[in-house]
Amino acid sequence: MTPHASVSRRRARTTACLAATPLLLAGCATGLGSIPLPTPGAVHGALTITASFADAMNLPQKAKVKLNGADIGAVESITAQDFTANVTMRIDGTVPVYTDSTAELRSATPLGDLFVALRPAPRTASTPRRLRNGDHIALASTTSAATVEDVLSSAALLVNGGAIRRLVSIVNGAGKAVGGRGAKVAALLRDSNTLISRLNARTGDIDAALRNTSDIAATVAARQHTLEEVLDAAAPATAVIDDNSTQLADMTDAVARITRQINRFPSMQHTDTRSIINDLNTLSAALNEVVTDPQVNINTWIRVIPVLAKLTSGPDIHAVADIHQLAFGALPDKNYPGDPMFHGADGTDWHAAIGSLRYEWNLLLGKIYGPQHAPR
Repeated sequence: MTPHASVSRRRARTTACLAATPLLLAGCATGLGSIPLPTPGAVHGALTITASFADAMNLPQKAKVKLNGADIGAVESITAQDFTANVTMRIDGTVPVYTDSTAELRSATPLGDLFVALRPAPRTASTPRRLRNGDHIALASTTSAATVEDVLSSAALLVNGGAIRRLVSIVNGAGKAVGGRGAKVAALLRDSNTLISRLNARTGDIDAALRNTSDIAATVAARQHTLEEVLDAAAPATAVIDDNSTQLADMTDAVARITRQINRFPSMQHTDTRSIINDLNTLSAALNEVVTDPQVNINTWIRVIPVLAKLTSGPDIHAVADIHQLAFGALPDKNYPGDPMFHGADGTDWHAAIGSLRYEWNLLLGKIYGPQHAPR
């Protein structure tokens, strides 16, 4: 190689570098916005559809179109008309997208790039047709994503709007309210957890009780007319009881007085610790046990028969009584007070006796001489 040829090659290289430098500088001057986004893979049987959005800010061309998280197409162009953004998309024609689908502008992260998400509607009995080339998704079926400005303003409002300060105040106030009673609060939480666990364990019993209550309510509702008839039939009896409430109250008082008088009788064993009514109750309970005892023996009754035969050997019942305590009239016993309804003989009883004798005498004369000749 000659020195002349070497110099020529160096000059050619320098010229090429100088020529490429303006091109590189021109490329850097255009900015990142001029760099095209990577497009999705091949789209089979592409369909061109449009969707109207109220706001498509920050949605770039070549943005992805997804269905259930899978890429099915890309955004071709965005135009504005009547304060509405019309987004033209090319999607895979083999993907089943129907006319009742909705379109949403979403982003994977709060500050990430937007993409169009198609959301199929729940299937019904009448399935709509699939989207065709040139179909349009109306504004009522689309939703715009929050812009970067909206996200930043919401975060600023959360930080500077006092929400965090209020949360801190609430936590501090809860701490002051609890004070030094944290152990009690912990015990309350443990007891609440235990209660919830027991309720959860008895869910079946609670459910059965609720079902039984529901069945009772249904039965009562089904027999409402029967209950109304019973109430209507009981109305006259209730009215009679209401009309005779005074007499019933007097009868109750009289029964109570009789019971108190009977209660004053001594017991069958002449003790002061109980009354004859208690002995009768004890006897009735014993007889009831004899009746209901499956192993009752007749030998006991056979031993009683000779005693009964001795008592009834004649036309009368033979009995021997031994009276230890006796309360007569107004004369009290040392163990039993006198009855205020009785009194001893006094001067008024003689007048009553003479009047009774005269009354009987007049009746006798009336039977002998007739009522018209009897003296008055």
